[in-house]
Amino acid sequence: MKNLILVFLLFFTLLSSAQDLDIYKHQKNSNFVLPVIPPEMTYTEFKILSTDLRMQDMVIGMILPGHVHFKIDEKRTGYYLLGARSLGYTGWFYLSAKNNSLIKILLLDNTGLNGNLSTGDVVVAYGSLGLIIGSYLYDWIHGRYVLDDKQNRIRYKYAKQKIKLSLNPVKGKYKTYMGLSIAYKF
Repeated sequence: MKNLILVFLLFFTLLSSAQDLDIYKHQKNSNFVLPVIPPEMTYTEFKILSTDLRMQDMVIGMILPGHVHFKIDEKRTGYYLLGARSLGYTGWFYLSAKNNSLIKILLLDNTGLNGNLSTGDVVVAYGSLGLIIGSYLYDWIHGRYVLDDKQNRIRYKYAKQKIKLSLNPVKGKYKTYMGLSIAYKF
């Protein structure tokens, strides 16, 4: 049975061509179509335009606080998130140093039946958990929103619509008239 499972796992890993955590296949830079890079576009604008958040960034964001904001060049917010998550971990380690497990406080001892917990420890436990989970969710959700907004602003900046106005003769069924032509180019 063990050999069958090992063969199945080996077969599955050899068949998969993904080197990423994504479920779907992803083409590089598929989030925009820009055949010619405008000469006035800076490298940072191009880098933001070609940035795409993927499932691997979610996993890295769990390990590295503020990863998404650092990736989209929002360093100040990234450092705030790094500080918030570090404060959450500090509270967690504080409880561990007092021989109180964070899980024990959150799941078992908050019923009030066990009287040896101080209110401060319960506040530290819930505050730490809130900072750890909240900083991760804020990094992912707000980072995705800011990235989409930055990409849309760059696309809008370089995708100026051009209106061409010309006087062209308009051919009717029986006569040719002088006409005004307006062309709207995307």
